[in-house]
Amino acid sequence: MMEGMAVHCDNCKGGFHIDLQHRWLEDSVEETYFTCPYCQTEYSSFYTDTNVREKQRSISKLRERFTALKDPAKRDVLQERIEREQAEVKVMMAELKQKHTTG
Repeated sequence: MMEGMAVHCDNCKGGFHIDLQHRWLEDSVEETYFTCPYCQTEYSSFYTDTNVREKQRSISKLRERFTALKDPAKRDVLQERIEREQAEVKVMMAELKQKHTTG
């Protein structure tokens, strides 16, 4: 069975399944990307840094708490917090991507 999502390269139009790769950049920034196996064109997927990874771990713990909660009012409050933190992560990751793709 093939792993990853099937895509077509914008450059050579070859079809392949995404195989995510990772590399470390400066300031503890990790880039996640994939490469076309035919023409070697690289596609950056996303960037994380220490703050993003810490917030992602926090969100994961909040989700675990959410699953265990039975009180609907408490679940609603926690769901709002999770969504707020996810929005923060999205902004942080967009800023990292912009910094590392236009720099």
